Amino acid sequence: MLPLLPGLVPERAIFLDERHRPDFRDVFGALSRRSTEIVAAVTRVRLSTVDLGPEELKGLRSLRVLISEVNAHTLDAEVFGLLHQPRRAPNVRMLTAMLGEGRLEVRAAPLGGWSPDFTVFSEAAGPTAVLTGFHWFERPYPHRGPALASLHGADAARLAWRRHDELWQAAHDVGPALWSILARACTKARPAAAG
Repeated sequence: MLPLLPGLVPERAIFLDERHRPDFRDVFGALSRRSTEIVAAVTRVRLSTVDLGPEELKGLRSLRVLISEVNAHTLDAEVFGLLHQPRRAPNVRMLTAMLGEGRLEVRAAPLGGWSPDFTVFSEAAGPTAVLTGFHWFERPYPHRGPALASLHGADAARLAWRRHDELWQAAHDVGPALWSILARACTKARPAAAG
């Protein structure tokens, strides 16, 4: 394959939209299963849309998520609602456990910025792939227009990993606060779920 522009390293990329199969959710899950480390920079995270299963995350040693901001009151209300949905509650408990174990780290960078959202997947030898663009897990896609993303290989992944690391170093740790909100909600929800 020839480079599109002189001086660029030729590397195959895959373009995804909301109609593509496998879709974003399938691609993300498949890459997660093979990864030992994932780093992501997403503007907003809604727990109700994150539906990664234990089998997709069991091999991960580290999941670092960079967000632009988080609102504790909104998160608290969302977690409370999710814990009362039998299909969603296990995911909240899994993320809470990952935060408690230190496998999931979350930092906020309200003064930072990036576009588009991106996630880098790494195996033992280093970064292998990067997904850029929309980061929606919901089906059907909850928007009227196109949702565009692309999957790139190791060269792009190494560059994206370095950029994520720059943002990560300048961001502040919100993991303990998130764990506190999630753990408190999980504890309160247990009696209600059992009864």
